[in-house]
Amino acid sequence: MCAFFATRLTFTMIVMMILISGCYEQRADDFYYAERVTEEEREIRETDYIQVPYEQLLYTKTASEFTWQSRSVEHLDPDIQQLYDDSINRAPGGWVLKETSQEIYMLISGGQLPSAKGFRIASMKMTSEQIGDPKNHLYITLASQADDGTEDYPGQASVTSLIRIPKSGLPAGAEIQGVSMTGVD
Repeated sequence: MCAFFATRLTFTMIVMMILISGCYEQRADDFYYAERVTEEEREIRETDYIQVPYEQLLYTKTASEFTWQSRSVEHLDPDIQQLYDDSINRAPGGWVLKETSQEIYMLISGGQLPSAKGFRIASMKMTSEQIGDPKNHLYITLASQADDGTEDYPGQASVTSLIRIPKSGLPAGAEIQGVSMTGVD
């Protein structure tokens, strides 16, 4: 009988050692992943960003019941106006509509928002040194705001903005090839 318990105990210990070693391996992998993420986060925090200058040309709210628009320019190139008008129902994000030798025209979409709500651009930046993964990437942060003039309109509206970015305001040699946007749901 003692031999039976000794064999059973030995078998149980072997099974436990196998299970523990499997758990240890998984924990080691988790630690490596956490260490790698921490290193990536540190690199992002240490990245030097510069603010990208821009001028807001149009700010529009479009719904089936209404269209409301604020302009900062009297006259806009008809091609750019048409590109903007054709794109006002895009998904949230930043979209390059046209690029000239001197400037970039972008549509910034906050998506569908309650009619009384809107957004403003809180920051627009790129890395100052064009190296690594963030090369040629524009980071936009939007902030929510209440829009005077549309508080009595019903439902939701597509909220967009047309901006102009001077190429001279971008880091040396940079081109906008990707856009990340945060801030407005």
